[in-house]
Amino acid sequence: MVAPTPQEWRAAMGYFPSGVTIITSWRGAAPVGTTASSFCSVSLEPALLLVCLDHNNPALAPIEASGVLGVNILGVDGRELALHFGRKGDDDRFAGRPYRAVDGGAPQLDAAPVFIDCRLDASHRAGDHQVLIGRAIHIEHAAVTPPLLYHKGAFPRLA
Repeated sequence: MVAPTPQEWRAAMGYFPSGVTIITSWRGAAPVGTTASSFCSVSLEPALLLVCLDHNNPALAPIEASGVLGVNILGVDGRELALHFGRKGDDDRFAGRPYRAVDGGAPQLDAAPVFIDCRLDASHRAGDHQVLIGRAIHIEHAAVTPPLLYHKGAFPRLA
């Protein structure tokens, strides 16, 4: 047997649909954020989740330095926001994007129907990514819209 190539692996993993999130934190007083679909629940007690970010992702160092991360789960109307925060580079992605933060928490995007504010519980190297474990400290849930899905490089709608 031969290990899959990166292209084969991406194609196989792309077959599995996922929700879309924007992970946020702080670089000093400036908000940072990135789109991520590698996200899931880990534990109910305590409430833990995981997010995987590429080692080259400009949001990774600020998250590890601040110990703060927010998971903004996008609704079906969040496609443009997902693409905006998923761009390459390290520019000000929050320009013109309303957000708020409460009690030193992570930036919460107004457009996200679900927000989970976390403190970094652990960080583990895994190949070319970092697995971040967040401990939930606050949740805001106003979801009345279906989630934004990512599947095979596109954003399909639920039937």
